[in-house]
Amino acid sequence: MTPITAAELAPRVDLAVTAVEGVREVYSARPVVARAFEHVTEVEGSLAAVEEAGGVRTITVCIGVSRVDDAATVASAVAVAARGAGGDDTPSRVRVRVSRLVVPAT
Repeated sequence: MTPITAAELAPRVDLAVTAVEGVREVYSARPVVARAFEHVTEVEGSLAAVEEAGGVRTITVCIGVSRVDDAATVASAVAVAARGAGGDDTPSRVRVRVSRLVVPAT
């Protein structure tokens, strides 16, 4: 089986994360320079950051959760979803940042 590249894995992670119950918003976890370049060149990039260095693959995602949801539970579910996004190609590390608590509309 051919390993999945970081560029192929990132959109899969985006889809997996947005499908997790309790995730209200997803934010870019990628470096500012990469996002600025995409903005200037009008290219859409993934929100997840997938990095590979020295045989270690790291996935970082930033999410927003509702104030009524348990952020730790949602973050744990997001980590499981991100880890499974590559199928058998499991990352070495997954980081989930809860960047914002979203107030539900009343």
